[in-house]
Amino acid sequence: MRFNTHDRTPKPKTKKSLKILLGFTGGLFLGMFLFMAVACSSEINSILPAVVILIPSILLTALIIFDLTDMSKAYIEIIEDKITVTDYYFNIRKEKNFFIQDIAYAEILRHSSMRVRGKRYVNGFSYIVFRNKNDKYMFKVLYTPESEQFFANYIKQQYH
Repeated sequence: MRFNTHDRTPKPKTKKSLKILLGFTGGLFLGMFLFMAVACSSEINSILPAVVILIPSILLTALIIFDLTDMSKAYIEIIEDKITVTDYYFNIRKEKNFFIQDIAYAEILRHSSMRVRGKRYVNGFSYIVFRNKNDKYMFKVLYTPESEQFFANYIKQQYH
């Protein structure tokens, strides 16, 4: 069984029209910074304002895109009694292996909880966080009806 860490399982397809709309909106947003950079540079007659405005906005956009693509690829896979947790950090694959017997309990926590580690979506999502017998963090998966049903015998309590 395979569960996406940060998305529903199976992952719903995004409509082409929505992708185009998001790309257009992102282009307009970055265009605003480009316009601001050109306006400031032409007013001062120097390239320095354009560099100061464009470099941080381009770096921040690249960081957000990397985070979103890494989160869309992350998953956990359960094969017999072994759990493989696959995360991505700047497109570098990291795997951790656990056994189902190592899970002591799981909690359903809101996205804002400090007990949810790692990358996570920030608005309105909850995660099922798994812990071992020493109360150490193991892994998390997005809280959906499917994941709740599959992991129901581990879930200790509702929201913290």
